[in-house]
Amino acid sequence: MTARLTHPLIQSTGRPVFFSYDGQTLQALEGETIAAALAAHGIRSLRHTRDGQRRGLYCGMGACQECLVTVDGLGSQRACLTKVQDGQVVTAALAPNAPDGLASQAAARSLTPPPQKEPNTIQIEVLVVGAGPAGLSAALAARKSGAKVTVLDERPHTGGQFYKPLAPSQVAGQALDKQFADGLRLTRDVLAAGVEIQQGAQVWAALSATEVGAVVDGHATVYHCQQLVIAAGAYERPVSFPGWTLPGVMTTGAGQTLARAYRVAPGQRVVIAGNGPLNLQLAVELVRGGAKVLAVLESAPRPSLRHWRELLLAGRTGADLLLDGARALATLRRFGVPVLWGHTVTAARGHTERGLDTVCAAQLDGQGQLVPGSERNFEADALCVGYGFIPSTELPRMLGCQHRFVARHLGYLATVTDEEGRSSLPGVWVVGDGADMGGSRVAAARGSLAGYAAARQMGYSGDAPAQMREQLQRALDFQRALWAIYQAPELDLSKVPDDTLLCRCENISFGDVRAQIANGRDTLAAIKRNTRLGMGRCQGRYCANVAARLLHETRGANTTTEQYFAPRAPVRPLPAGVLAFEKPEWGGHRPAITPNLARPSETEALAPQKADVLVIGGGVLGANLAYFLAQAGQDVLVVERDDINLQASGANAGSLHVQLLSFDFGDKAQQGGGPAAATLPLGPMSVRLWQQIQDDCGEDLEVKITGGLMVADSAKGMDFLQAKVALERSHGIEAHVVDGGELRRLSPSLSPKLLGAEWCPMEGKINPLRATYAVARRATEFGARFLRSCNVERIEPKVGAQTGFTVYTSRGVIHAGRVVNASGAWSSAVGNMLGVKIPVKGAPLQMIVTEPAPPMVSHLIAHADRHLSMKQAATGGLIIGGGWTAAYNEAMRLNQSERSSIEGNLWVANQVLPALSGLHVLRTWAGMNVNIDGAPILGEVPGVPGFFNAVTSNGYTLAPIVAKLVTELLVKGRTDFDIRPYSLSRFL
Repeated sequence: MTARLTHPLIQSTGRPVFFSYDGQTLQALEGETIAAALAAHGIRSLRHTRDGQRRGLYCGMGACQECLVTVDGLGSQRACLTKVQDGQVVTAALAPNAPDGLASQAAARSLTPPPQKEPNTIQIEVLVVGAGPAGLSAALAARKSGAKVTVLDERPHTGGQFYKPLAPSQVAGQALDKQFADGLRLTRDVLAAGVEIQQGAQVWAALSATEVGAVVDGHATVYHCQQLVIAAGAYERPVSFPGWTLPGVMTTGAGQTLARAYRVAPGQRVVIAGNGPLNLQLAVELVRGGAKVLAVLESAPRPSLRHWRELLLAGRTGADLLLDGARALATLRRFGVPVLWGHTVTAARGHTERGLDTVCAAQLDGQGQLVPGSERNFEADALCVGYGFIPSTELPRMLGCQHRFVARHLGYLATVTDEEGRSSLPGVWVVGDGADMGGSRVAAARGSLAGYAAARQMGYSGDAPAQMREQLQRALDFQRALWAIYQAPELDLSKVPDDTLLCRCENISFGDVRAQIANGRDTLAAIKRNTRLGMGRCQGRYCANVAARLLHETRGANTTTEQYFAPRAPVRPLPAGVLAFEKPEWGGHRPAITPNLARPSETEALAPQKADVLVIGGGVLGANLAYFLAQAGQDVLVVERDDINLQASGANAGSLHVQLLSFDFGDKAQQGGGPAAATLPLGPMSVRLWQQIQDDCGEDLEVKITGGLMVADSAKGMDFLQAKVALERSHGIEAHVVDGGELRRLSPSLSPKLLGAEWCPMEGKINPLRATYAVARRATEFGARFLRSCNVERIEPKVGAQTGFTVYTSRGVIHAGRVVNASGAWSSAVGNMLGVKIPVKGAPLQMIVTEPAPPMVSHLIAHADRHLSMKQAATGGLIIGGGWTAAYNEAMRLNQSERSSIEGNLWVANQVLPALSGLHVLRTWAGMNVNIDGAPILGEVPGVPGFFNAVTSNGYTLAPIVAKLVTELLVKGRTDFDIRPYSLSRFL
């Protein structure tokens, strides 16, 4: 059964090719995508989720990552962007734990390492990201002014979502409609002007205003530009209803791409639902091509005379567009397609394997509530849903451009620009729907203005035509009128059932998120860490705005720009091997103390508080101190200037170290390695405490004592390990040196080039996204209190007969008998409040995580000569770190990964685990490491009675033992363990 659309002016000219999908041989047309070819055969079910569900084409533009397939053994390929080839073997992307092993073969297939030793480097005057109406218009204007311009675009063809041309598999004798004609003409003009366009170019990061990282023709490329124009477009906003993840349910944009570009219908019986005229356009495209459209469900009420002002304005500023809408309605009437105004989808039903079979709909009243008795069902195999768009602001946000919150639909972030698209960052222009929603005509006008202005900024002459600003204003007026005419009822997420999925990638339901909010985890960051919402392949595009809106509806808190997830490189998943380049090993931590990074979730002042013990810092150490102190009967209050577990602890990779890290021994170690060696006895004790805490908390913290392997690839490295093991064994650590054969028996996936390793059975891993919260919860059950968004500003010892401290915070005064400094990298700032010099510095470090993979490494992996830590999480993702430096981004107010660190870290990891190169990197992030001399700082500060330190550079591993020892000092005044090597007095 095929679903090819017909048209009197279009011929299929693509050469017939044959490929196989899950063992079935299929015919396709050369020049079309795998997704289009499968849709033409009525195949809708593609990738397998972790729990065995099936997913299909959803966004059709490479953003959602739902249409993943394995192509000729290469995993995680997007069917919507991958062209079909003769003889291809395509299989559905299987879950990492698929029993037949195909997932293992796909994930383990390595990409050929890039032949160059460094990324390609290209100098250009104006770089434009995006080849839609805004990007092409900007490129043409800048080139007309004399600038050299390059355009990067991820799609196979120019035009973006609006102008998308016919694919090479199709040809038309003449332009089919004005939209096609305008797009073709603009592309021709841009190419004729001498603009270079790179299609299929995946931009993975805006590294600065003048540096952009991309993958072009499979090779890493760095563009250095004088002016950067970002025209990244938008993606359709998610609408969550039961069954919205079934194969056969897709966005209107995906349906349009199939129909307009590839002449394929999304199904045999189609329902189109949503808000806005784009749904009418798709319906007309389908019925004219021979597809069956059962209905168009428009959530806005039918336009009437009450809209006379808006209709008059729309007619004055866009009469041709208004006429197009009237023609579309007339065409649908002629084909017998009902347009049901004031109706919405309530559910999609079907089977995860077979896909959609029923669309449930109902009428809405004036308040957006379902009208009783208006329910109706449609037997359909395709549902195209389009309720509006969200700007793709990842790149300008990554750069730190100023943004504002827009309260339309779900709400979204828009880039703050002037009329010419000039952002708050010099040299960066953001235009089109990627800045804010405005439609194609606004995008084209703003793009042209930005192109002229960017060229003028470099000294080229050339001004925008006088009528350009008038055209922009007319387009803005029309768009404003259109939105008023199509004003849909106010969104109400409270009606969405609990079992409806909110996060497609991680299978997180509305009920899961509501439970988190009810338990006080009422920020996006806290929900993300406790549920993994936003951590999947789409990187939060289809869940973050929904979760933010749900928080607003549930808690009533105002949504701000800082509440959204910070964009992280890469902005789309890409293979690890593409970015792996050898870099020099750096000589140690790069000390950097960042300012207060807190984004307060609560600001109201509180009445004066009292506590026997005040703990400053709500990370893993603060939570453990609260746990042990409250268990011992102490009245303990923990204050955190942000939310608990959101800085160093929440960004931790979760390694449980027992052996020395390579840079804590030998010539690279601080203070000759003595302080680090003195810490060795603490590791095993703390790991055992973590096991006990996990049992006491009654939930899985993913504590796994798998053993650690520090590998070596040279004779020098093996000698280093022999000496290190001898020292560690003298401190009671079980450790052994194993040769290459034994190493491969322990971990067969590691590189055969490795000569051996140190094997330390006591090492392992923990999930820091769970553990801190679980310990804090258990501490509250014992009576501990936590106060967030509470920044300590001043500490004064009480004088006279009184003992203790008066602590002044951003939310009021706290009277504390004793104070424990557990603020990690910021401990020196707390010490300064009492005149105590604490030699602690911060060191921003990066981490990398890949897509889920089959079991590859069960141990904690390190390297004798290189900076590396690597482990595989319970989700299947590989977590890669090891101390590669990150940097503070002042504009974003957060720490970010650096390109050289990403490249070097991936290169080292790939030398140890070659299969890594074929896995896609989902994201990188930066945390704050604590840089001391290798040993903790514990105990009461000499000369300042009642002021204690609990600071360690190996925070996650040592948090329980450090907290327990400090608790004993506070409760009993002593501890049986000799803590003198960890006293602050060693620095005095």
